[in-house]
Amino acid sequence: MKILSDNILEIKDFSVNYGKSRVLKNINLEIEKNRITAIIGPSGCGKSTFLKSLNLMITEEKSSEILGKIYFNGKNIKDFQIENLRKKIGLVFQTPTPFPFSIYKNMIYAPVYYGIKDKKELDKIVKEKLILAGLYDEIKDEMNKSALSLSGGQQQRLCIARELTVEPEILLLDEPCSALDIQNTMKIEEMLKNLSSKYTIVIVTHNLAQAKRIADKTAFFFDGELVEYGDTEDIFTNPKDEKTKNYINGIFG
Repeated sequence: MKILSDNILEIKDFSVNYGKSRVLKNINLEIEKNRITAIIGPSGCGKSTFLKSLNLMITEEKSSEILGKIYFNGKNIKDFQIENLRKKIGLVFQTPTPFPFSIYKNMIYAPVYYGIKDKKELDKIVKEKLILAGLYDEIKDEMNKSALSLSGGQQQRLCIARELTVEPEILLLDEPCSALDIQNTMKIEEMLKNLSSKYTIVIVTHNLAQAKRIADKTAFFFDGELVEYGDTEDIFTNPKDEKTKNYINGIFG
């Protein structure tokens, strides 16, 4: 199957079941390379399930069943070795999950695992990715400090920087700012806008203002279905579906 050059992911007739319950229903969606795509919708509509499906993290959950196909750069994601797929499509969870050791060891964990041993090369990777995450200047003199001693916002940016050390093509983010204050939220939003020149970003967010601020594309999910997808400005200013209009106007959600 050929994939359009500007689409890095193509989701075709995709559904997810948990036991007898269908939580995603026949999703068809194309995600563009080097863009930020926001996934919005009320709680329980299937946003996080969809996100976890993009690198098959959903298959780790018991009783889950996936139907349909997802293509990454033209190749069915089921045809990848799972470790290689998740290296290329990284997922950062809502709650920061730094490892319980130093900042530096957090950052070199994956590169060392994948065979990089040279100290100068590791130092270069650490600095480069922390700069990309907008964190380097804040912690450059504290590399041996426990990552758990960082603030919540710093921990989240560290986790994003750590994900970047394996050079993913796509970064999946599940509500990365939900527990953060305005200042840290703005830092992460600015970081994501900068990262989108190099990485494709898919973000689940309940914060509609955030989607409007940073997303190029927005997908509105409701009751397991993709209701509407398009340019963010169009979705928020001229939604085509009544459910989309009601949701962004705060009538439900």
